[in-house]
Amino acid sequence: MRLYSWNVNGFRAVLKQGFMDWLEKTDPDVLSLQEIRADWDQVDLGVRRELESAYDVAWFPSTSKKGYAGSATLSKKELGFQHTHGLGIGIFDQEGRMIISSKGDLDFIGGYFPNASAGLVRLGFKRQFARDLAAIVKERHDRGRKVILTGDMNVAPEEIDLARPKDNRMNPGFTDEEREDFRLYLAAGLVDVLRERNPGVPGLYTWWTARGGAREKNVGWRIDNFLVSKALKDEVKDARIHADVLGSDHCPISIEI
Repeated sequence: MRLYSWNVNGFRAVLKQGFMDWLEKTDPDVLSLQEIRADWDQVDLGVRRELESAYDVAWFPSTSKKGYAGSATLSKKELGFQHTHGLGIGIFDQEGRMIISSKGDLDFIGGYFPNASAGLVRLGFKRQFARDLAAIVKERHDRGRKVILTGDMNVAPEEIDLARPKDNRMNPGFTDEEREDFRLYLAAGLVDVLRERNPGVPGLYTWWTARGGAREKNVGWRIDNFLVSKALKDEVKDARIHADVLGSDHCPISIEI
């Protein structure tokens, strides 16, 4: 299976940037999308029909604030994934944060992790999200399930994961607290597969600010990730960042298992 994740920064916007051509060319088996920022009925009818002809579409927009956040998971119909909208925790689910997709003993959990926001006003919210999600991952591992966790995690785990760590030490996405909380997922039994296979390799970024030609200069952050259960680690054949794919301030990431 080829599994992809992409923060599209507005689904209707990325449609105008060639998303459907990219999807046809890439042909992912499972695709997690973040920041969809639209209800399903706001998406062009032709696009909806085309997607639904090939994929089971789990569309999970924010209900607390229109045009904000939201996530979606597309899985090939023949794979037979069953999708659950949300974590069962209202404060997160009302923002359309996460979708759990299950097949056999595998849980694919994908979505849009909270941003600590300017002034760190949502840091407490984000920390609670991390604790609750890590507990969900651990509980599933305890039941013998395998987990793939992906999405825009809104945190650069280590200094190597952003171009200017010293300048961003206490900024949203690189606070000590957020980095500590990222390790909760690892403690729950997950592996940062891309970093494990590329130790010490700089410049592996998935998001770039629109200011100052950051993308052209590759002054970015690695905040989009695939984390997999230790039991799945050796089954991952490939883990990639697709920095050449435009259309959003994030680029797609993928693994093949």
